[in-house]
Amino acid sequence: MPFILSVAVMFPLNNRPSNTPTRRHFCKMSLAALTSGISATTSGCLSGLPPLGQKQSYGRIEVPASTDPKYKRWLPRPSPDTDNPSWQTFVYATPTTIKGTEPEEFLFRRGALKRDLDYFGIGFEKYDWILDCDYGTVIEASFQPSSVVQTLTESGYEPAGSYREYELFSRTDVNRNVAVRDGVIVWSSAQVHENPTIERLIHTAAGEYPRRYDVDEEFARICNAIGGNRMLILGPNFADPTEMAKLGADGFRFEDDTAYQVIKLLFSAQRTPTTKQLQHAFRDEYGLTEEADVFDVQVDGRLGTLETRVSQTSARELTPLVDPPQITWGASFDANSGQLTIRHEAGDVLDSEWLWYDISTPDDAGEIEKRPLWPSKKQVSRGDSTSIDLSEYPTADAVTLLIATSECCDFNHLFEYRLE
Repeated sequence: MPFILSVAVMFPLNNRPSNTPTRRHFCKMSLAALTSGISATTSGCLSGLPPLGQKQSYGRIEVPASTDPKYKRWLPRPSPDTDNPSWQTFVYATPTTIKGTEPEEFLFRRGALKRDLDYFGIGFEKYDWILDCDYGTVIEASFQPSSVVQTLTESGYEPAGSYREYELFSRTDVNRNVAVRDGVIVWSSAQVHENPTIERLIHTAAGEYPRRYDVDEEFARICNAIGGNRMLILGPNFADPTEMAKLGADGFRFEDDTAYQVIKLLFSAQRTPTTKQLQHAFRDEYGLTEEADVFDVQVDGRLGTLETRVSQTSARELTPLVDPPQITWGASFDANSGQLTIRHEAGDVLDSEWLWYDISTPDDAGEIEKRPLWPSKKQVSRGDSTSIDLSEYPTADAVTLLIATSECCDFNHLFEYRLE
């Protein structure tokens, strides 16, 4: 049964399709799509989740302190000549094992970040932290570089020399590059990042290229205000129900069995709302994670803050839609026979009933039609491959792998191969 992406429908957690084939996670997705899964046709920063409304109460909340904003070392100063302003949004997370009791919105954002990544021989939960921006993805973790190198070379990556103290690897089925040194992986993918430039990230971390934190006073101010969080999104116009903030940050913190969502908004001196105006804006316009109960809204100078407490209750089932697999996918196309081969190169084992694919053509108008990818196999793991016959689709321009509960509903993008 086809699904039309252009239909503006709100989806619960398990019903959220990705929005664009070339940029499948939230740095480039519309803010509505990020926070609620609303289709890309819906603009603005409203969430599909319920706004604060009249039932929730205001009150002071003791929110746990943030951690050090380690991302500030890696984020470069944007180039006004070449960098699109929308590229300034980034995601930072400190992954750990999840229980399923975490807030729905936290789980959605974590899943969107995880399923975009290739597998590097280290489980996602073992990363110390991860930064994702439009130049690439930075991972810090404890690992043996030789183990990561072995995983890369056995999963379709080719050695590509060295750069500074990093070993380089690349592949061309989907243009991807990796730099590895002790404790650090820097990765880019033409499918995920709008301006993949791992050298820019490496230079910035080494102090050889200006850091945005050091040259942008407003950016430094909101970074210091929000700090590090277990999950954080920060960028222009983000999480702002007033549409007046210059920068916005939306983070999740945890303490024991309680979660906290914290939003920081930096306004200009000429356009700063009062506390009451910001309370009304959040109450009427911006939906937080649906489990939130008590709210605290304050304005201090140019900085607006919303903090909310989220009690963790019964656990959700950690299906592959909630906690997606981390897999390196590979592909090759034989134009003579019209056969596209898809390979599971490395990473998690996945029941084949969750794997589907869609064939894109210029005239399908965003329609998604799911077809089973491995119908004759129970599980798919490293080394497995399958073929898709495209000989009857001469105008096909891409094939997208999907993770889904069934043919009719509930899906997300996993991997896309574009046909030349």
